Amino acid sequence: MALQGNLEDFELTDVFQLIQLGQKDGGLRIQSEDDVGIVYFKDGIVIHAKTNSIQGETAIDTILSWKKGRFVFNPNEETLERTVDLPIQQVILEAARRIDEMTKIQKLIPSFDVVVNIIEVPDAGVEKIHLKPEEWKILSFVDGTRSVKEIASKTSVSEFETARILYGLISSGLLKIVQKTETLKPVEKTEENKEEKNENKKEGGGLFGLFKKK
Repeated sequence: MALQGNLEDFELTDVFQLIQLGQKDGGLRIQSEDDVGIVYFKDGIVIHAKTNSIQGETAIDTILSWKKGRFVFNPNEETLERTVDLPIQQVILEAARRIDEMTKIQKLIPSFDVVVNIIEVPDAGVEKIHLKPEEWKILSFVDGTRSVKEIASKTSVSEFETARILYGLISSGLLKIVQKTETLKPVEKTEENKEEKNENKKEGGGLFGLFKKK
């Protein structure tokens, strides 16, 4: 059965992730109300994108902004053009950066008391992700014990903006939610935890060494 559906029922970023997980080749054709877009994949990586008037990363941005339309993935559709070389995580992060709807963010982060942590072993392609300064700022205070509210306080960034940035980092597979309760329990710092943190520092900061700054 072909991979197809309606944009009102499925997020395109979720479809992208399915194609990545299957390391598929082919073209994802998206028909909006007044335009047509095609995103080409090779081994699950985006290599080319175009609409009726634009191509490359700008085309991806445009396509991901569409709210209505239909999509279908054709594994036999190929292209020789190469206008994009992006891991899916970067595509999803770029899409999440444009999110300004609290209702959408709340589907992933239902409360400012949610606690997040860094994913120790991220998916392949994470080393190509480019983080912006404000994302680095928020990420530097993620330790698995601080809530969204506490991170916002530490960084002097609004709770909404902190949640929006964390939404992007979670959606792209860099962070994970570890607690959703309204009342946070204090985390006891054991000697084992201290040793583990010291070991991570010796190894060059763990996951932080993988990202590229913009």
